[in-house]
Amino acid sequence: ASNPEARTGKAFQLFDDIAPEVNLNVYIEPLNEIERGVMEGRFQIGLIPAHRPSASLDYLSLFNEQMYLYCGHSHTLYTRADQGIGKGDILACKYAGLGYHSPNMELGHSLGMKRDATVYDQEAIVHLLLSGRYIGYLPDHYARSFVEQGLIRKIGEDTFQYNCAFQAINRRSPRPSRAVQIFLDCLRKA
Repeated sequence: ASNPEARTGKAFQLFDDIAPEVNLNVYIEPLNEIERGVMEGRFQIGLIPAHRPSASLDYLSLFNEQMYLYCGHSHTLYTRADQGIGKGDILACKYAGLGYHSPNMELGHSLGMKRDATVYDQEAIVHLLLSGRYIGYLPDHYARSFVEQGLIRKIGEDTFQYNCAFQAINRRSPRPSRAVQIFLDCLRKA
């Protein structure tokens, strides 16, 4: 909701204009649960970060978010100058990472980061950052208010950052219902 590129609210508005009689059920779940729910038919559409395609799903590109590595205000790296923080310093820190397959997990593995705390949402990462004991990735739009309050800061910007593309997913078979197709069109327009 804090990502200015995510115009999901506009998509809901467009959908309600076209199909006001349709009742919605909206869930916030971890990426793996959303993907599994769509594949099993429990969810009609899911919004997830792009990470690994499945032949049983259709994908619609939606928006991006910029991810950076952060530490809390009482972390040992917080007061160090950016130039004084090397890759080795970052890899020596306790890392709070997502516990399911995601772009976050892929980048962490490729950079040699070892997860010391497993989390399943951004709120958990913030709490661990605020402990002063962990580092972790957050989207820049989500982290902004914490940064402005001086509670967290970016570290390792040149290497420890990535852009995350989000997609809408739906099952290929059976074909999407009319309501699902209309909502996908609304997402595309928004």
